[in-house]
Amino acid sequence: MRTLAPAGARLGAVVKADGYGHGLEVAARTFVAAGANLLCVATLDEAVRVREAGIGAPVLVLFEVPPEAMALAAATGVELVASDPAGLERSLAAMTATRATPAGPPLAVHLEIETGLGRAGFPPVSAGVAAQRIAATPGVRLAGLWTHFASSHDEAATAAQLRRFGEAEAALAAAGVAAPSRHVAATGGLFRAELGEADLVRPGLALYGELPDGFPVAAAAQPVARALRPAMTLKARPLRVERLAAGEAVGYGGLWRAPRPSTVATLPVGYGDGWSRAYGGRSFALVRGRRVPLVGSVAMDAVIADVTEIPQPSTADEFVLLGAQGDERITATELARLRTTISWEVLASMAYRIARVYHAAAGLTGTRTLAGEQRAR
Repeated sequence: MRTLAPAGARLGAVVKADGYGHGLEVAARTFVAAGANLLCVATLDEAVRVREAGIGAPVLVLFEVPPEAMALAAATGVELVASDPAGLERSLAAMTATRATPAGPPLAVHLEIETGLGRAGFPPVSAGVAAQRIAATPGVRLAGLWTHFASSHDEAATAAQLRRFGEAEAALAAAGVAAPSRHVAATGGLFRAELGEADLVRPGLALYGELPDGFPVAAAAQPVARALRPAMTLKARPLRVERLAAGEAVGYGGLWRAPRPSTVATLPVGYGDGWSRAYGGRSFALVRGRRVPLVGSVAMDAVIADVTEIPQPSTADEFVLLGAQGDERITATELARLRTTISWEVLASMAYRIARVYHAAAGLTGTRTLAGEQRAR
């Protein structure tokens, strides 16, 4: 990611939504160890989890923290955003009143600018006044000016947003406020847009080895795109392998009946784990490097694989529902298309209860289950 960022820019790794489904603590720890300057989360609760994991890197909470939570925010030592003109005064008053210690460092605030996403932020024309208020508030410092691309694949839309962001920068200059760190680009911006002099970039999806479906990667970014490798694989071993007579049904509603004498394997993965019911009767798993259909309805805790074509299947076989096995691969993009969504949702909707098993080049590095995280010694 650093090869795509402007020279000297800091890298803020986005680890919100449980590290895009991979595991918040492990993702945060990994990216900091790899040189990330900052971690980006969506909520204060996520920031607290980062701190409870013993990670001391700077953390930016990308959505506003309510005034009543400012004491916790100050104690957690996070960087905050101001994105609501109506609530700015209440937020600043709360920030001033709840600093960790009167003599401690000021709370860092990043001013969000609305440039076209239509979700949050100050209009560019109001940026100067808002920046003055932040900069003039005791115990608070203006740390950043930022926005978020709505359609990073669209050059015209992105250029229009950058122009509006430039208007906000000009408003700060006219108000006599020194330009703070500026950041606009997430994964899409890094792989497509001209970013100018941004001081910080916020990659998310690409850090987990994925790019959006059909994204028009710029020529200069093609080598990095080709080097990406998905981090997540979803695997299961069967609970049961059973022979069925022709005509026997499996699953709720009997939506699939064996068209011939068949063998089926019950995999302990269902919609309670994030394996959407929309996959029912339309998706596959890999076993021994071959695709086998997943048949019938998806239950909360189970799905059925038709393994009739696999010689002597057993409960020792490893099935891959997302990832590679042999020469075959099931991608997040393939699954996203089945349920008419995007790869972000496929990854982020993996339920917390699915055991995470972490590997690096040296081997097993740890696990996470509902009982907690266990790190390899």
